[in-house]
Amino acid sequence: MNEIADTCPIIDPAGPATAAVIPLAPGLASLAGRRVAVLDIAKIRSDAFVDQVEAGLREHESSVEIERSVAPPSRRLPDDEVANLAGHCDGAVLAVADCGTCSSWTLFDAIELHRHGCRAVLVISEELRPTIDALAGRLGMNDLPLVEVPLPNRDQTRADIAASAEAATPAILAALRG
Repeated sequence: MNEIADTCPIIDPAGPATAAVIPLAPGLASLAGRRVAVLDIAKIRSDAFVDQVEAGLREHESSVEIERSVAPPSRRLPDDEVANLAGHCDGAVLAVADCGTCSSWTLFDAIELHRHGCRAVLVISEELRPTIDALAGRLGMNDLPLVEVPLPNRDQTRADIAASAEAATPAILAALRG
């Protein structure tokens, strides 16, 4: 195999499942006293979305500890970073996979967090749902917690993005809780 195939499998979204089933990390019945990573995929105005998600999580549970970090849009998180996050965070929100390559890498990161026992929620745009569903199944996780937002960030103002994140927060909370 070549170096890329050895580190990240190449998946045909139209082909059969190619990976063993990965179990979901347990839901967090409550966020009280829990640590949740909020991962910004570092794209245009994604900070506006994760700022609002962080505020919404704190509003619903004041004792939740939030750890902000970045999930790079052009590559997967290194294994040691995934293990580190999963080792000290109970849950994670990855946002927003909304247009293409970033969605594949962010999906992979969310699945890897589950593999390491960290409840991960992936926020995606509606238009990418069929692609994410196909890829998630082929990577071994048909039931990955997903939250949809109507539009990609690139098509919205900062105020619209904040409103979208605020509207998505109850679904994010529900997905974290399981």
